[in-house]
Amino acid sequence: MPSVIAYGGKDRVCPFESARHLVEALEENGVDYRYFELPHSGHGLQNDDKIYEQYMLAVEEYLDRYMSE
Repeated sequence: MPSVIAYGGKDRVCPFESARHLVEALEENGVDYRYFELPHSGHGLQNDDKIYEQYMLAVEEYLDRYMSE
């Protein structure tokens, strides 16, 4: 199923390698996905407002496309 993923570059809860493994698995399995990396944010995605806004728009698009039926 298509996915929207965001990762905070300064996340101390979920190591960056976890995000990298997930993206690799999605690519290997031909899953349509959008990935956003917020380089100045931690686990709460709190310090990259413009990227966060793009991420939330992608989430809205995903919900409209795949969950509104």
